[in-house]
Amino acid sequence: MSTRTEQIQEVLRGLRTASPDIVGAAVVSIDGFVVASVLPAEIDEELVSGMAAAMLGVGERISAELMGSSMEQTYVRSEKGYVVLNAVGRESVLVVLTTKEAKLGLVFIELKRRCAELVPIL
Repeated sequence: MSTRTEQIQEVLRGLRTASPDIVGAAVVSIDGFVVASVLPAEIDEELVSGMAAAMLGVGERISAELMGSSMEQTYVRSEKGYVVLNAVGRESVLVVLTTKEAKLGLVFIELKRRCAELVPIL
């Protein structure tokens, strides 16, 4: 039987192979610790996790204060691509890095599927 981390990494690998525009993915705790990742070697996973935690905090505050609800998803677009955060339960977030050519609708569909797979594992 595979470990919890192996199961999470398998889901992340599936997400990454689902689209050539998804260049990396990670599951991060709300405290900013990497649970598992499939990121390119040139990307520092600790930087990703720290930035994700900061972005999560801001996204949650905006959702709570302005919308009276909990954050489900937030993203940042740059000239090189997107960083998408999607809540996975109450304690984790799925971080996805994409190219600028990514079709966000397709990425969001994959995120929804993979989050459903991750919930019972986490």
